[in-house]
Amino acid sequence: MTMPQPTAMHEMPVRKFLRLLDYLDKVGIDQRAIAKRSGLNIDDLMAADDDKMLPGYRYSSLYELAAEAMQQLNIAVPWGSGIGSDVFRFMCYSIINCQTLEDALHRAQRYQEMLYSMTGYRIELIVDAGTAELIYHFDADKISPEFLPDSWDRTEFSDTVAKASGMRVWHAFMGWLVGRDIELSGLKIAAPEFSYAYSDSVNSVMGVPPQYDCDYTAICFPAECLRYRTVHTNESLEAFLRNAVYALISQDSRPASTGAAIRSLLAKSGAGALPSFEDMAENLHMSPSSLRRRLNSEGTSYQELKDHYRRDIAMRHLRDDKLKIHEIGELLGFLESSSFIRSFRNWTGLTPKQYRSEFIEEQ
Repeated sequence: MTMPQPTAMHEMPVRKFLRLLDYLDKVGIDQRAIAKRSGLNIDDLMAADDDKMLPGYRYSSLYELAAEAMQQLNIAVPWGSGIGSDVFRFMCYSIINCQTLEDALHRAQRYQEMLYSMTGYRIELIVDAGTAELIYHFDADKISPEFLPDSWDRTEFSDTVAKASGMRVWHAFMGWLVGRDIELSGLKIAAPEFSYAYSDSVNSVMGVPPQYDCDYTAICFPAECLRYRTVHTNESLEAFLRNAVYALISQDSRPASTGAAIRSLLAKSGAGALPSFEDMAENLHMSPSSLRRRLNSEGTSYQELKDHYRRDIAMRHLRDDKLKIHEIGELLGFLESSSFIRSFRNWTGLTPKQYRSEFIEEQ
């Protein structure tokens, strides 16, 4: 029996899932086992239309399990600046208490410099007048042949993919750190163009067309952004790391600045009593009417964002049998179990008990 899923705010086409699974198969990792662990049926995916959309959190789970499996090969993961790996995780731990974006980037730079001989990638922040450049140094010779199977259609352009995906992760991660979109003024890639379709994809995500065959790889943005304060805590970092890929998919879906800021501040507030609409507007330094207009323009509302946030926390705890259903409700601030059950059914179409039972069935 297939478990119904709630409507996702961010979705991914089936072809993205299949491309990742195909890559795992080519590098010798059991694609069926990884798909099953992430709650996906590989046969259903292969039978589906390539353009069918699935929830982004499903892709996030699949990617993170894939990164975990690749990491077990004892080789640094070269794609996406190592997102999903322990190296990325501990870098996040090292910078989470920094007060500004500039402080966080400088500390991340020092962290990555120490590990460069092992990973083959590091960032460098350069500020010239009113423009900041986050340079991404990447040593293509560090990519293990195990990650570049001859049958993979991107092997010839692995340098381009590694650099572009690294910049995409850093752009989205900076936005997550400060809870708002960082508008780029340039994207330089020191590698040849892969394809027009790939360039269009990068452009649509990062909001600026990539320039290829540059002297170095970097994203360019206004230097004033470096003064932005970070909005996260150790607790919200843990929530981010449990689903980092989805958090960054959400962050780099443009335009997402207001929704992204609210999601970050909700995570910072914990799972219980959430800020009122007026308090959230004050936290974002805008009037309630301005906040309402911005959310309307993004096709969402504060109530919807709160519901998605609580839903995701509830689903995560229901997939783990450590807490009883009434304890999950209490964690989310519901005084009565019946209120939690009713709300969860509105969010997902299932009761908490049904969701937990069907998740166990699918494992």
